[in-house]
Amino acid sequence: MSGREVYEKVHEMRSKALDRKTEAVMILFDKGGGKRTRTLTEYGKKADPDAYKVLVVFKSPPDLKNVGFLIHAHTFSDRDLWAYFPEYKRIRRIPNSSQDDSFFWSDFSYDDFGGPPNLDDYKFSIEKEDVIDGKPCYVVEVTPKVHRKYTKYLAWVAKDLWIHLKIDYYQDSEIYSTGAFTDIRIIDGIPTPFRLEMENKKTNHRTELTIESIRYHTHFSVDLFSQRSLERAGK
Repeated sequence: MSGREVYEKVHEMRSKALDRKTEAVMILFDKGGGKRTRTLTEYGKKADPDAYKVLVVFKSPPDLKNVGFLIHAHTFSDRDLWAYFPEYKRIRRIPNSSQDDSFFWSDFSYDDFGGPPNLDDYKFSIEKEDVIDGKPCYVVEVTPKVHRKYTKYLAWVAKDLWIHLKIDYYQDSEIYSTGAFTDIRIIDGIPTPFRLEMENKKTNHRTELTIESIRYHTHFSVDLFSQRSLERAGK
């Protein structure tokens, strides 16, 4: 199996998971040991002929309540992104060039809350095989053909599950960020990590995202994914 074929399987699995509703807790840890806790709701919809739509709304803390993020993906490489801040009563467009930026001061990126990428934008090669938590993995080197914040990443992809268990992001030869995806459960036939952690190796800042509940095969109206809905916190 080639690296491209591995990621075709990953892409297929991520596409199956697009129709969903997720309730999650996000905890940000700084290098001094301080932490900040947030709660959020994420709605997703596979949106043919568009690729997908995603709405994320923060529920707490008070300074982030009803702050939202909206994606309209026309194809898997052509996406419109917006953020809404109730304090300013305005929607801000996020350029695609910023999709690798911090997602609301966390160690995740805006892209982490998107759907499957366009595979033609990357080169793939299998580097080796490994085992994580008893799960056999392909370790795949993924190199973007377009400019990204990272120059490449190594991904540990679980065989037969076709999800990431670990990712190391590189800037040239240096690892600058790592991701770990654990507590894997099969929900409605879809392998789902219930604990996701991203750590910035340069700042020693990390973010944990824990899923409280998730439901797949949802059928939300397209109206939920409008800019008006973004302003109304999905209501």
